[in-house]
Amino acid sequence: MQRQLIFQDSKSDKFWHVQTDGTQVTVCYGRRGTAGTTKTKEYASEEAAVAEAEKLVAQKMKKGYVDDPHPTPHRLTPVTPTPPSTGKKSAKKSAAEPAPPGDEPAAQAPAAEPEPAPAPLEVSDAAAEDLGLLLSPFEQLYDSNAEVTLDVEDDPFDPQAEAERAARILEVVTYSDGYSKQERWQFLQPLFTKFPSQGRRDWWRAYFKEHEVKTRSWRTSDSGIPTWAHELLRIKWDKDVWKILASEQRRLTTYLWMRALLPSLPAEQVESARAHLPSEVPSLHQPNRWGGASVDGRKLFEAWALGAVDPDTVRARLAEVESGYFTDDWDNRALIALLAPTPTERVAWARRTRARIVEWDGVVPWLVGTGREGFGLLLHWIEGQSRDIAQALLAKAADTAHGPGAASLFLDAMSTKAGPVAEQWIRTHLPQCLAARLTPSQADALIPFLRKLPVEQLRSLQDSTAGTTRTAIERVLHEATLPFLPAETEWWQQAATELPTPPKKTQFTPTGLPPLLVDGSQRLTEAQTAALLLALRSATEHPLVTAVRQHTSRANRDEFALALFRAWIAAGAPAKESWAMENAGWLGDSAFVQHLTPLIRQWPGESQHQRAVKGLTALRNVATDEALQQISGIAAKVKFAGLKRRAGEAMDEIAAQRGLTRDELEDRVLADGGLDARGQRTFDYGARQFLAYVTSAGKLAARLLDGDGRPTGKVLTNLPAANKSDDAEAAKAAKAEFTAVKKTVATLAKVQLERFERAMITGRSWNATDFTTLIAPHPVLRGLLAGIVWALWSPDGALAATARIEDGELLDATDEPVDATGLTITVAHPLDLSPADRAAWAQSLADYELTTPFKQLDRPVLTLSPAQGDQTLLVDIPKQKIAPGKLFGTFTKNGWQRGAVLDAGGYTVFGLPVPAAGITAIATFDPGLWIGNPLEMEDQQLDEVYLVEGAIDPAELDYGWRHDRVDFKLVPWSQAPAKIVSEVLSTLEQMIA
Repeated sequence: MQRQLIFQDSKSDKFWHVQTDGTQVTVCYGRRGTAGTTKTKEYASEEAAVAEAEKLVAQKMKKGYVDDPHPTPHRLTPVTPTPPSTGKKSAKKSAAEPAPPGDEPAAQAPAAEPEPAPAPLEVSDAAAEDLGLLLSPFEQLYDSNAEVTLDVEDDPFDPQAEAERAARILEVVTYSDGYSKQERWQFLQPLFTKFPSQGRRDWWRAYFKEHEVKTRSWRTSDSGIPTWAHELLRIKWDKDVWKILASEQRRLTTYLWMRALLPSLPAEQVESARAHLPSEVPSLHQPNRWGGASVDGRKLFEAWALGAVDPDTVRARLAEVESGYFTDDWDNRALIALLAPTPTERVAWARRTRARIVEWDGVVPWLVGTGREGFGLLLHWIEGQSRDIAQALLAKAADTAHGPGAASLFLDAMSTKAGPVAEQWIRTHLPQCLAARLTPSQADALIPFLRKLPVEQLRSLQDSTAGTTRTAIERVLHEATLPFLPAETEWWQQAATELPTPPKKTQFTPTGLPPLLVDGSQRLTEAQTAALLLALRSATEHPLVTAVRQHTSRANRDEFALALFRAWIAAGAPAKESWAMENAGWLGDSAFVQHLTPLIRQWPGESQHQRAVKGLTALRNVATDEALQQISGIAAKVKFAGLKRRAGEAMDEIAAQRGLTRDELEDRVLADGGLDARGQRTFDYGARQFLAYVTSAGKLAARLLDGDGRPTGKVLTNLPAANKSDDAEAAKAAKAEFTAVKKTVATLAKVQLERFERAMITGRSWNATDFTTLIAPHPVLRGLLAGIVWALWSPDGALAATARIEDGELLDATDEPVDATGLTITVAHPLDLSPADRAAWAQSLADYELTTPFKQLDRPVLTLSPAQGDQTLLVDIPKQKIAPGKLFGTFTKNGWQRGAVLDAGGYTVFGLPVPAAGITAIATFDPGLWIGNPLEMEDQQLDEVYLVEGAIDPAELDYGWRHDRVDFKLVPWSQAPAKIVSEVLSTLEQMIA
């Protein structure tokens, strides 16, 4: 036997040759162009030598080696061989010891005659849809529609040959479950291709027991081998068929391959088993050991394995499981779906019920049973796990799938927590990726790998590729034609000084980044790009980063920043290399912001709070209005208090830098929600057009436009389906875009309505210029705030006028224009208006069918008790205990903020800062809340409610105990503005309503 392999990527160009001579295996390996290193090892027999050589070839091919297209005719010259081992070794131990003659050391061999230039990379000739799954016949049957015959083995069993085979086909894979290192067996070849004999089963059962791998699972039967093999070995096949099928320990996927085995079992036992089945397949909802009911698919799978259930019955039983039923993470419940008749139905059932795959041994059954249709859900489940488990799940897919059809799974996985696994698969499966049918985004994800290939190789691939893949190759080839920025360029030389010292060790070296085009047409050299990446490691913005930003287009540097960030994510997001996210913000723009923001919101829930905080720093470094809009949105509406507070601090810092208050900054970065200057947008169906706008209830609505472009017909909350006269594609795109805009507007409206209601409570004001240029004409606010009444105040504090917004202008209750010049504007509180004013406005809003999105004219007005006098502690506070959820929800809904989390994760204070009045309302309670489920907390008793001078951040209130704060200057309630008194009393009243 003789094989000659090569391995090439951006960092390596190696050869590896193997040859057998009788009982000897000789391997020569090294860098191409060198003589390499030669090793020879002796084996007990010629068969053992050939088996070892085949094993080594399989391992190398798995690592990305390919056959040399230009092999040399000479044979290797054996060297002094290593004698055969006489000691007993397990596959587990041998995996950790020096491999026979196959692993290259780091030392370089002496130079020799150069070999021929590397051959061009070839596109895989496998079908574009082929997943290339390496499966045993048992695993092929995870597709319940598969027609696979399971033959019974009748070959004589040779224990010695089986031991040699075990050493050849087994590998131990190490992974982490998030708590500790675990191990599982990986089969380089199918363990069995037929139902094994009793002798072979006994031998393998003893083998796995002797060579036990390290595994920790809630499943007491888990032995680190795939479920099908574990079940096949542990079942006592001499038992009655019904006892085998009806065992409570049976895994669901076992029934899928057992059906094909039944013809080999005694026919009378199979018929007897069928007789045990109930006349009607029971519901999936079955009593459990705890006295309740849970979904158990075994009865359905038993009937299916015995051929006693039809597809319609399967559908009916699966339909009994309620939408969203599965909320736990403890088992591969999505595998219940594999009995559904089609892959589409299997995926739909798992999505509807929220069943998931959560352990590595569920990945292969899911891939077999759903194919490409199941990729999206699998990635969703992977992203919902910790990084370690996510990588373990995708690693199992990587061990199994090797065809072009799998490329889309791994390209999409590049942006998930399993990015490092995906990157490794793509790097070793470039021929398959080039043969795949890729979406534009997937082809874009492939581009960094294409950039690492020699230009000559890329040119040779053009005619063998098509569609988005060919477009990606053409793009990379075009980049290679661009001239480099001359090293003597003056601005570069001036900026590229005093760079940080390169780190001695690094966990992240980005490669395959898009070229940065400076001054329109010149690209940075590899050395210049390395200098820029070094500058990006600086704690503060380096002059070179500033200069590059000034000399590159926004779109180009945005693409570079996003690629750098994605490369960091794909490398596992090492915390010590977070500059690749934070400081990439100095170059980033819209695409960078849009990609990063959802992750910032998501990370705290995945125990990545610090990464989310650093993500906020990245948005702050971008510093565009869009980036600030996202920070503002996080500060206003995110469930993670620490992240919310840090976003608020970032907004305060940026506002201070610009000489603004935070409220003023938020006014200036309000998103337009995709609407035009009039707050409208037309959606085109071809034959029909629809005009969308924001209602005063904060909803996006639409009306059909007639032939003259005027709205007609009823108000629509969703666009209709296309009719015969419409352009189907245009209608589909318009409907999708309307849905996206509707979601954006709804999110924006919710945040802004809370903001303006808070402005009414706290007395926040606008000068006439800001109001008439930023608020009244804003595309979203002009419709959203149409039902709000505004109060206009003269410099002496007198009420000068009241108004509403219409078409970006201010009108009074009689529809006359209001001149706001020189006036200050606030959201009118009922206490600002006379009874006559309130009545006039109620009638005016009703006439125009305008709704007020929060209580304003009809807002309750409460006053202090006569017993209050000049006391600083509020007299009228609820005496009864209050449910923790009620207390928290009422305070939060009315704009109060909780204090900092202190001892044992608890807090005992809420505060309401009122900057306009220069005071803060403080409420303390006992025994206190903590971060967690309110249902698990005790009822609360309000302790004290009082006012202090100054607008104080509630996070600085400690426990809120006034006796411990000598810096607090208490304010009598009788001196507080009537609006503040009313709002505080109303909040307390709501708690006991």
